Amino acid sequence: MVDADMDEGDIIIVDRAVEPYNNCKAVCFIDGEYTVKRVVIGENGAVLMPCNAHNSHYKPIPVGPENDFLIWGVVTYIIKKA
Repeated sequence: MVDADMDEGDIIIVDRAVEPYNNCKAVCFIDGEYTVKRVVIGENGAVLMPCNAHNSHYKPIPVGPENDFLIWGVVTYIIKKA
């Protein structure tokens, strides 16, 4: 998540008590896999947005009723590797 100030080796602090909100960074469980994404919450549900704008390989992931989906926790802090 280069464009989200998260780099390889950084430590993220995730708070499971924080209610997910629009544009939050979160650890999400979708269809058997965990991922860290920016969550866009709209009237029609959620979309998991990649934060690697320079790499078009990563596409937004729309979340629908057919998905096994859970926002596991909201990223509250990023500890940078020295």
